[in-house]
Amino acid sequence: MKSFLHDIFCGIWQWFARLNDRIFRGNADFSGWVSQENAGFSQDHGNQYQPSTDALVRILKRYPISQEDRILDIGCGKGKAMYLMSRYPFGAVRGYDLSEALTRTANDNFHRLGIEDRCQAFQADALEFQDYDEYNYFYLFNPFPEEVFRVMIGHLMDSLKRKPRSCTMIYLHPVCHEYIIQNTPFKLTWKKKSWIDWFDYYCYSYTVPEEQ
Repeated sequence: MKSFLHDIFCGIWQWFARLNDRIFRGNADFSGWVSQENAGFSQDHGNQYQPSTDALVRILKRYPISQEDRILDIGCGKGKAMYLMSRYPFGAVRGYDLSEALTRTANDNFHRLGIEDRCQAFQADALEFQDYDEYNYFYLFNPFPEEVFRVMIGHLMDSLKRKPRSCTMIYLHPVCHEYIIQNTPFKLTWKKKSWIDWFDYYCYSYTVPEEQ
């Protein structure tokens, strides 16, 4: 019964989200969920695509974002979060995903909305990607299992050692929260709890020792 109700809820939610995309977002394709199989990778490498919630706009409002800031969406999927990020004056909005098909859809969406100059998605594997140096904001919506997350966060920490800088990480549905707190210098600074854990936002900060 619980699974049945879950499926009904998800179906209704996707239907309204697609309607919203069609009417208010230039008929962009942000809302349809995509399984790992259809995205072209295994469950060991990533989680299914689901669009981020519009609450991200309110989360970002808490920060003094300027042209000096650059944000990276880790596991960007179809680019819904990047579209929301583009409402703020980031100097660059970038995202990567393991699925080439999803990044292609994301870039098509940005073109439809006329924001392709600000938002670009590209294909990359979190197990190998290490080019974090140019970013000081990071965003994730539970993109992959903890085994992959550990490698990714290790690459990010290497970047912070290589190029010391303060940064912010925004994490929707933070299933790896305990790993972050116990194994990295990121500190939980704020969280927005919701009635369903899919919609929980946790915000973390990292400050270089010289600035503490």
